[in-house]
Amino acid sequence: MEKTRISLKEIYEPIQAYLPRVEEEIFSILATPNELSAEVVQHFFRNKGKYLRPALTLFGASFGASVELDAIRAGAAFEIFHSATLIHDDIIDSAYVRRNLPTVNVKWSSQVAVLVGDYLHDKAIETIFSVKNDRVIAAFLKTAGIVCDGEILELKEKNNFNLKEKAYLSIIERKTASLLATCLESGAILGGLITERVAALERYGHYFGMAFQVIDDCLDFMGEENEFGKTLGADLQAGVLTLPLIRLIEFLDEPAKAEIFSKVKSGLGHSKLSDLVHLLHEYGALEYALAKAREFTDCAALELTVFPKSPSRTSLETLLQYVLERSS
Repeated sequence: MEKTRISLKEIYEPIQAYLPRVEEEIFSILATPNELSAEVVQHFFRNKGKYLRPALTLFGASFGASVELDAIRAGAAFEIFHSATLIHDDIIDSAYVRRNLPTVNVKWSSQVAVLVGDYLHDKAIETIFSVKNDRVIAAFLKTAGIVCDGEILELKEKNNFNLKEKAYLSIIERKTASLLATCLESGAILGGLITERVAALERYGHYFGMAFQVIDDCLDFMGEENEFGKTLGADLQAGVLTLPLIRLIEFLDEPAKAEIFSKVKSGLGHSKLSDLVHLLHEYGALEYALAKAREFTDCAALELTVFPKSPSRTSLETLLQYVLERSS
């Protein structure tokens, strides 16, 4: 995949000044005298990731009059909640690497990871209740349930080699797109935008989130491990079927499906993964998934046309290109 031509730092320029305040807020919220919890939090946030969720919250607010403390707190709450889901995901998937560091479950234990994930989840809820807006609080709580529902659906469909595209899209809508949409919606509410514009940004977040997850699933087969920040083929190794493989399986007969399933069960080494990637290209399955992601970004771009040209609109437009070109 072609390297990204523009950095997130450039895209974040209109809201860049607020991101250090979000980071300060996160570490203030998660400060604890418990030495083990503090050590785990420091480890997990050492490589802080893209900060997409707080950034989208701030972008939503930036379309309004100004970015206030409530938007910063909401962004922190979303990032903490997202982090809790990642820690719990790594337990479920028996993952070894997250953001180029050992996962919490590997460095400590699954028991520690469960409890620290719970701690972060509770802190996220506590933080969102400090935001003085009932609509934002309600949106957060509703979305937290939707994300968990998506994770449960994904778990239910593990190792289901008959999973259909419609079911896959329903899962990623819940587990990824819903939260990104709520970040923009909440920021827009806190920025004082009119209802129609709040809804437009929420829809942008939905389409962006769908594209982001589809690309993420493609990178599981074609990324660079040191850039991607986690083990390639990890989703499939964990029994999670994503769009490229779902598309490939549509072309295969039962014996060929059984052969892939057998390879997965016996462990995906570099050679087996390379063979699978070759098949994905041969049948156009990766290209199909990338085209689907592009459809979602096209829909997202249309939602921005209700806004006059501004640095924030330009950044959100550029973010769509970034997600299509990203390698991590």
